[in-house]
Amino acid sequence: MKRYDERVLGDLLDRYERSLIYSGKNRVNRTVSMPVSSKTLPEYFDESVLQYEVIHQQLEKLEADGYVRLIWKNKKKGHILEKCELNLESLDAAYSLLRRKPKSIKEQESLNICRDYRGRKEELDRFLDWIRKRIQGGESIQKYADMDTPQDLERLCRLILSILTNDSECFLRQFSIRHFHDSKTAEKDIGRAVRVIAEFSGKEELADLEPEEILAEYNIYRNPSWLMMKGNVKLQTLSSGSRTDIELGMFGGGLGISNQDIENICWDSAFPMEKVVTVENLTSFHQWKLEEHAAVLCIYLGGYHNQVKRRFLQKLYTAYPNAEYRHFGDIDCGGFRIWKGFMRKNGNSFCSPLYGSGGLQSIFPVGAETDGTGQETLNKMMRDPFFCGQVELFARMLEKGMKVEQECVEVEQPNKEG
Repeated sequence: MKRYDERVLGDLLDRYERSLIYSGKNRVNRTVSMPVSSKTLPEYFDESVLQYEVIHQQLEKLEADGYVRLIWKNKKKGHILEKCELNLESLDAAYSLLRRKPKSIKEQESLNICRDYRGRKEELDRFLDWIRKRIQGGESIQKYADMDTPQDLERLCRLILSILTNDSECFLRQFSIRHFHDSKTAEKDIGRAVRVIAEFSGKEELADLEPEEILAEYNIYRNPSWLMMKGNVKLQTLSSGSRTDIELGMFGGGLGISNQDIENICWDSAFPMEKVVTVENLTSFHQWKLEEHAAVLCIYLGGYHNQVKRRFLQKLYTAYPNAEYRHFGDIDCGGFRIWKGFMRKNGNSFCSPLYGSGGLQSIFPVGAETDGTGQETLNKMMRDPFFCGQVELFARMLEKGMKVEQECVEVEQPNKEG
């Protein structure tokens, strides 16, 4: 038998927990009621299921036990129900009957979790402050956590903290086993966790990144990460204390190196290096044409680079401080944000972006239209002192309403004025 009484009483408790009475903001006497309609109780009006009498019987029992008050149409008892009112003096009994935990208790449990995790990481504290303010203001936290299951919030906080404090490279499933003793637990909540980190980290360069790229920043990978290089230069590999020279130019399509092997790459300043160009997108890396006699190194970092790749670039810069360093990425808000983060984390050594072999004049014919959000972001970026050298470009992008993906730009080796 269907339990219409439990369904109606549960609906009334939902309405109560969303009401001004619950939040304490009501200034007049109010009741909590549920209209009986085809939307709230369709079976009541469906003659084919013959539940009319069953519903009356169950709800009249609820009224007799003091949980609700039934309002009949035209005050004709037993005829047609108009609405059900919750008896606010029997709230505890109503929660007990449904074996349901009151919202106030779930809120306090969530606030206790916030208290327990405070003071561990600044990024997490900002998220916990958001949770606390939402709860105390009577607002939903459903964007990130399920209020009905406080353990969901606890698991999310534990996952976020584990990501933020991870200091060794690992794959996602290894990470999950280490912290949750299960290879798939972290995967279930990783999307929410990285959204929290992106929003509350205070790092604007994380805003446009994919979840996998944010995880890579904290040395966590779904699959092995690779760095690609090509150029007419020499590098060295370190193994068992000895170095081996490698002519990178022998690999016309480039050489791929996994994250775990990057630390074994060395550079000898005795070998020439005129220019280093980092490329944001893999297609552009493959399109990059090498000058036959120029000592130029082209590196694909996969859009956003992690700590291992930053150490790789720092070693390169230490060996070749006088080389020309440039970055080639998307000519849009996301691409410039990546470049800004790139500069900050590499000591501003990558002094300026490249716009392709034809310079600024060549990029707009291959561009795409920007939306209103992109134009608003560009206006903000124009006021950022960091982008003072790109004001002319931003102004032209706004004038033409255009952005340019890196793959659309001709990538022959540019000269130093490119």
